[in-house]
Amino acid sequence: MNLKLSFHPEFCQDTLCHSDTARRCGLDNHCPPELLGNLSRLSALLGEIQQSLNIRSGALKINSGFRAEALNAHVGGVPNSQHCLGLAADVVCPEFGPPCDLAMAIAQLPCEFDQLILEFGKWVHVSIAPLDQTPRRECLSIFSKDEGYLEGIVKR
Repeated sequence: MNLKLSFHPEFCQDTLCHSDTARRCGLDNHCPPELLGNLSRLSALLGEIQQSLNIRSGALKINSGFRAEALNAHVGGVPNSQHCLGLAADVVCPEFGPPCDLAMAIAQLPCEFDQLILEFGKWVHVSIAPLDQTPRRECLSIFSKDEGYLEGIVKR
């Protein structure tokens, strides 16, 4: 089966796989072909968020998109991270406002995200569901590993 992949121009495969940490540490962070469909769908979601929130071109920044297993382990990601499947990106948009404001705005959109997590008050994790699953539209916040995940987008 040939899957036609399409990427939003601003959230292309290179952007979603870029990692300064991987480059600095000599780690390969290329997305394997079998996960490119996930990355394409993630790209579309990010484009939808940008357009729906009227965020200007180039203002929504990807801190972390796809992570190969070695990079994920290096940065302390959880072993079952959606990043390793090309399903998640961590984003910020200083022009829009603090990460909490961005997360609250995304939570109000009708887009089909799987998880939306305000992480440590510093960035927003947004993910899509695997093709065989219904998006959960789960909203969480985490401020410390000791406290763990809190339900909803919590402003502190």
